[in-house]
Amino acid sequence: MTPITRRAFLQAGSFAVATLAMPTLIPARVLGQAAPSRIIQIGVIGCGRIASSMEIPGILKVPDQARIVALCDLDAKRLAVARQHVESAYARGTVPAAPVKTFASYRDMLRDAAIDAVMICVPDHWHALCALECALAGKDIWLQKPFSQTIHEGRILAEVVRRNGLVLQVGSQQRSSAQFRTGCELVRNGRIGRIARVEVGFGKDKDGGRKEEMPVPANLDYDTWLGPTPLAYYTEDRVHNQDTAKIADRPGWIQMEPYGWGMITNWGAHHLDIVQWGLGTEDRGPLEVSGTCQWMDRGLWNAHREFDLLYTYPGDIKVSVCHRYPNGVRFIGDEGWIFVSRGAARVTASDPAMPATTLKALDASDPKLLSAPLGANAVRLHVSGNHVTDWLHAIRGRTSAATSAEIGHRSTSVCTLGHLCMKTGKSLKWDWKSERTDNEEANRLLVCPERGAFSIPKILKAANLQITV
Repeated sequence: MTPITRRAFLQAGSFAVATLAMPTLIPARVLGQAAPSRIIQIGVIGCGRIASSMEIPGILKVPDQARIVALCDLDAKRLAVARQHVESAYARGTVPAAPVKTFASYRDMLRDAAIDAVMICVPDHWHALCALECALAGKDIWLQKPFSQTIHEGRILAEVVRRNGLVLQVGSQQRSSAQFRTGCELVRNGRIGRIARVEVGFGKDKDGGRKEEMPVPANLDYDTWLGPTPLAYYTEDRVHNQDTAKIADRPGWIQMEPYGWGMITNWGAHHLDIVQWGLGTEDRGPLEVSGTCQWMDRGLWNAHREFDLLYTYPGDIKVSVCHRYPNGVRFIGDEGWIFVSRGAARVTASDPAMPATTLKALDASDPKLLSAPLGANAVRLHVSGNHVTDWLHAIRGRTSAATSAEIGHRSTSVCTLGHLCMKTGKSLKWDWKSERTDNEEANRLLVCPERGAFSIPKILKAANLQITV
């Protein structure tokens, strides 16, 4: 049994009267993570485009399962907008809600023992560092993709999550879409024979971004926003739009190193995750990668534009990733092909345009490949009708969600390898066991970025943890 302290016992008693008027809001620290019928208390870190358009609405739709009780953002204006939105939504509901707490620092938020789980919706260069500190605080985690930026920080995060027995769901929501699960199940069960090739397509970014230096807005903690990346002058297009009416606009950092690697970790993190799922390589990855790209060279942004990568997987399976293909994943076997995509759906309205296609969201070289039922002993994949509620169910049941930390790390590693190939201009062989390439220039880019206190190694040392990567 988990021992219950006197303070926890008194806290539990103080909630007894409240339950007569409203659903239970007892923290997991009081009743234990597996407590039945408990409303999970959520803290959201980052109130930008993805949080406002997807993650926060996802929790607001299930007030009987989870409640947003705290919000955090380095931009005070965005934080105020998010708080007003959440409190207004709850005020229109049927379940009484306390005011939402707000924090400028997620470290202050993590000291709140009433928060059971966190949703991390920060820029990519903050993913691993923020998630690591949440894991060390014992919070279950929803982490926007990509899982991390560097492979070392991804391995460290996955290991800490594993050691602490936490539930982590990566925001790779395609795993909760029926067409992706169906397509991958058919491929895994040999419906199209031996897989020889996979073609992965998604759109490309374009040049842009204003270069002129601007004064740092008083409402933005810009030094902390930079985090572990080098110091750089402030300009709005390096960060995000300061007009709160345009929070849903595509932020500049997403196509600017060292904050984001561009489309290879943006849409690539979704589609290459499906490749891993369909090939059954979720716990490993490719053997090598080669390819070329074109870099942005007009404006502030500096990620890749066009790209053409070729991964080799065990069994000499070739995975071609190129901006010219239709948006989606096509598995090609010696008995036909199966294509899966989101159809016309986009992540947000500000996503880059994708190549036109007449293919359906789930399509095949022969419709019969999709209609014939699988046998009783067929391989079955994780069933989830909704990515957010899948995470909440995993928290209550202490089970794995659709995208665990290890799965997220391995899928993101495939994207990062593509970035390393483009960055070095070299073909790379990959040892998925040691998580190293055959190129020392690429290996130097595997490590965790650091700047002052924004350092994963320093955080591990302070926590008296030693993880070898």
